[in-house]
This record gives sequence, structure tokens and C-alpha cells, in this order.
Amino acid sequence: MNPPRKAIFSTCLACFVCASFVSGQILIYDHSEAMFFDNAAVATGAESPGYGRGTAMVDLDNDGLLDLIVTTAGRADQFYRQKPNKTFELMNSAWSIPQIQDESWGAIAADFDNDGDKDIYFSNGGFSGAEVNVMLRNDLNTSGKFEDISASSGACALIVSNFGGSALDYDNDGDLDIFLSAANGWNGGIGICELWRNDGNMQFTNTAAAAGITHQGDFRNCGVADYDHDGYMDVIVGNMNQQNYLYHNNGDGTFTDKALAAGVEDRYRSFGATFEDFNNDGWADLFIPKYEFTGVRTSSLFINNKDGTFRDISAFGQMSSQGDMGHNTGDINADGFPDILIGTGHPYWTAKDLAKVMFPVRYSDAMSSRNAAAYLGLDAIGFSRSHGYALGDIDNDGDVDIYNNNGGPSQIQNSWGYNALYLAQGNASNWIKISLEGILTNRDAIGARVRVETNNGRDIWRYPAAGKGFCNTDSPILHFGLGKTATRANITEIDWPSGLVQTYVNLQTRNQHDITETGISFTGTPTVGGQVTVKATGPRNGRVELLYSSSLIYSPDPVSHVVHRLGGVPFYTGATALDANGSAAITFNIPNDPSLSGSSLFLQAVVTDVLHPGRIAVETNAVELAIP
Repeated sequence: MNPPRKAIFSTCLACFVCASFVSGQILIYDHSEAMFFDNAAVATGAESPGYGRGTAMVDLDNDGLLDLIVTTAGRADQFYRQKPNKTFELMNSAWSIPQIQDESWGAIAADFDNDGDKDIYFSNGGFSGAEVNVMLRNDLNTSGKFEDISASSGACALIVSNFGGSALDYDNDGDLDIFLSAANGWNGGIGICELWRNDGNMQFTNTAAAAGITHQGDFRNCGVADYDHDGYMDVIVGNMNQQNYLYHNNGDGTFTDKALAAGVEDRYRSFGATFEDFNNDGWADLFIPKYEFTGVRTSSLFINNKDGTFRDISAFGQMSSQGDMGHNTGDINADGFPDILIGTGHPYWTAKDLAKVMFPVRYSDAMSSRNAAAYLGLDAIGFSRSHGYALGDIDNDGDVDIYNNNGGPSQIQNSWGYNALYLAQGNASNWIKISLEGILTNRDAIGARVRVETNNGRDIWRYPAAGKGFCNTDSPILHFGLGKTATRANITEIDWPSGLVQTYVNLQTRNQHDITETGISFTGTPTVGGQVTVKATGPRNGRVELLYSSSLIYSPDPVSHVVHRLGGVPFYTGATALDANGSAAITFNIPNDPSLSGSSLFLQAVVTDVLHPGRIAVETNAVELAIP
């Protein structure tokens, strides 16, 4: 720790709170303390200088360590494997990464074929002009290399000036699709966004026109979330010279622009748009960075009104104007509230980056902020042209670390940038990490909503994503900073896109929990003496034990970490094995008891991960069989 830095931060934070109180009678909750960062890029071998754009922090070889993908416009992108000693080695040759000298602007790292490893999609072009994108299939577990499937996938069939992209399952079919934002090309091309539907077997079809995504614009970066809780993922895309577009997913394969109705048109100078739940109410809010230098327009902060609309709290939230290009969001000080990282990546001059630390406001669901980059050590590289930020606990010590990718216009030598790997040095805040694996849902669980309820009455929400901010991919391991006063995670609840809800009680904090989508549903019509088919979902090759009862309860059990949902003395029907895909169909025979007519039976399952016996046995959701 650096005592002078701590003293400076404490003083400035105190002044901020006091000034806010005097000027607007605002009281700010303080769940946090400073989190200092040290730049370890050189020491760990991760500096990777170049013309940096978006970046990714994911485990590429499934060894349990987070690796790095560093894009650099006009040069070959760099793949760095983290070694057990927490240093990095360049793996381009060993992993057969194609040495393509393309204009990469971002990296989407996601499991597009649901085989358990991260494939890579590069959005190319940007300011540098129209190019074809690149898609690499991850075959490290079979052939030991990545395979360039750009031509065969169909997802790289257009020559476009792409800035950003995001992975999403827009049709809820269990695999990940791709949304891409396109700019007006320097060669006269018109920016029209793309929607690539995943047809399975790494084959994609552009369905943008059929889906109603036909608007022209000079688009920058984009983000995805189910902002209105209707069960389908929506898309926001930033537009440089006109209004933004908020593509509402209609659930039938089409989208409708709702930006005006939702209040987020926010015309002009938007360099992207990022969904993030800043106030932890379970509804996605919006940060929209502005490439603006006049001071007339600041970057924008919108809070979700939970009715399909948003309200602009940019001024109240202390947003500022500094020429945003690079951007991402995440909880960098472990207080439970996501913060905003801003890179001022101007091509013609350098500037220092910003870290807008976010604070909740008492008696309101709004947020305010303070630029804390200097105090936390996040401008240690000085003046730069910053673009990509990827966040995750890369050294596995419980704190969120940051990889910062820098560099100016491609091939302009004096705009060459050096990158930073900011390692968090820890603070007194508690934390818990959650890693999700979908079964019915896409394997990366994108679209899931995870809530941790702490013992001091707070709800903290996190959402898996791939392709966020300046087309970055953060670690898929969700990090929940619990603040400095919470000591327990009373309830952890996962809402899966499939509709399953999974609940745990009193999970151990300061630990990572690997959770597989687990639950039951049924098909058929319940009748006395009849049958229904119970579909069980859970860990691959796991074991399911089905129970039933005539009464329903909700009894959290902090010892076994589950919720008992069956009252009385449940009846046990036996055990069934889940298959290699994590599924089983179980025939349930309803007792031939006339007294059941006009009543209900309730079913719950106990699911055990046979391959990982140390994991908690899951007690699933309950289903009701209403018997006429």
C-alpha cells in the first residue's frame, strides 16, 4: 500500500461527499474504501505494445488461469497464455494463430459451439476502412490449435467497417449469436448493423434485414441486455452523428427501435453504449460515452425506470466531457457498485484516462461519481491513447484486475502505445465469485441474471457478457464485491434464460463457486393414476433424485446451502443419471389415489455433480402438478 495515495484519496472523497451534501442535500452511502493498483505489465510479460484496441481476458486452454487476447490495429493480434507463476507467454505460433495483418478493433471471446472452450471473433475495420472479420474456432483440447473458420462460418462474409460487437442468444435457442455495429466507411460504405444468427455447427446467417435492423448510421460500439425483463435480449448501439438505436427484441426474431420511447436517443457523438446495473436494482442501466470536446455534451448516464424507459441523470451523476473512446464498466473497488473506466483515445493527442468510481445516493435509486484514476493508480502510464479495457481477477487473489490496451492510428509510429496490467492490491471488502455453465441456456450463460443478497440487506447483481464497452470481453467469472461491512452471502440466486431459477444459501465468501444450470420442468397433463415426464437439467453425467410432497414450503438451510421446498415427509422416487449433455427425462407416476383429485403434488429434485463430488448438491426449483 502507498500511504500518501490513501491519504489523498480519503481527503478528496470526504470533500466530494461534503460538497454534494451542501449543494444538493445529497447523502451518499459509503460501502467502500480505496482499491490501489500497480502496473505489472512489464514484470509479467504482458505489455504487448502496438496500436491497441479492444481486448479479452478469458481462460483459453481451460487450465484455470485467465489468458489475454490483445488486438492491435494493422498488426497480428497477440494471444498470451498465463503460466502458473503468473507471467505470460506469447502463444501465437504454438496455437497456430493466423498471422493476419488486419485492422482489429475488438475481440469477442465466447463458446459459440457450446463445446466448453472460448472461440474468438474479431470485429475489424473501424476508422481504418472496410475489412473482413475473422473467426477462430478453439480446438486446443483436440488438435492443440485454433482453426481459422472465417470463410466457412458465414459470419465473416461482408467487407464492413466494424467497430464493435456483442454475443447474445437473441432467439433463445441455446447458442450464441453475434450483433455487430458498423461505421460509415472511408470508402463510401454505409453503416448498417449486422445480426448473425448461429445455426449450429459454427454456421451463421446474417438476419439483420429480416429482423428489422436496417437503420443507417455511423455506429460505434454496442451492448446487450434484457432491459425490460421480457425474457429476450435487447441491443443498444451508439451512433456518432445521429440518434442511438435501442433495438427491442420482440421475441419473434424481429426487433423494433425503442430509443425515442425509452428516452435514450441521446443524439450525437456517442462512441458506444454499455448496459450495466449501476444501482443494483436488478434492471440494466446505461452508460453512453461521448466523443465530445466542447464541454456542451458530457457522457451520459441513464437509470432504468423499470417500465421500458430510462431517465437521464448525467448531470446529477457528475458525468464529464473528455472525448471518450475506450470504455468499460465493472466494480473495481469491490464495494458492490459497478464503476466506469474511460479511455481518451484521440488519434492526434494523448490524455490521461479516467476511472469514474460510482456511489449510491441515499433516499434515491440514482448514482453519483468521482474521478479516482490518479488516487487508485490507474493513470500510471501517464498520457496515452487508451481504448480497450478487460476486467477480471487475473491473479486469482479475489480482486478485479484491469488490462488496458493503448495505441493510436494504425501504422502511425509516433502513436504506438504501451499497455498496462493493473493488479488490484486488495482492501477490506468481502467478495464472492461465481462461474456459470449453461445446459439449456448457452454454455456461457449470457442472458442470465445473478443476485447475491448480503447479510446487511443489500442485493448485488451481475450479468455474464462477451463483447462489452470498446468490444472487450471480461472474465466470465462473475465477481461480487460485497463492500466492507457485509460478512455473508445469505442468498445467491440465478435466473437462467431458460426460465429455471436456482438458489443457494450462505455460500462461502472469499471463494469461487462453479455453478451448472440445474432444475426441473414437466410435460404432460397431471391426472390421478396418470403420468407426466419430468425433464431434469444439471451437471453432465450427474445424478438426479426426484422427490414429491403434497405441501410446498420455502425453508433456507444454511448448513446444506440449499432451499427445501417440500413440506411434510417427501416421498423418494429413486435416482436417475443425467447424460453427457446434462439432461434426463424421468417418468413420474402419479399415485392412483382418488383423494388427490382437486389437489396438487409438488416435485423437487436433488442433483449431485458426480464428476466433481466436492460441489454442493443442488436442491432444485419446485414444480406443481395441479390435478383436476
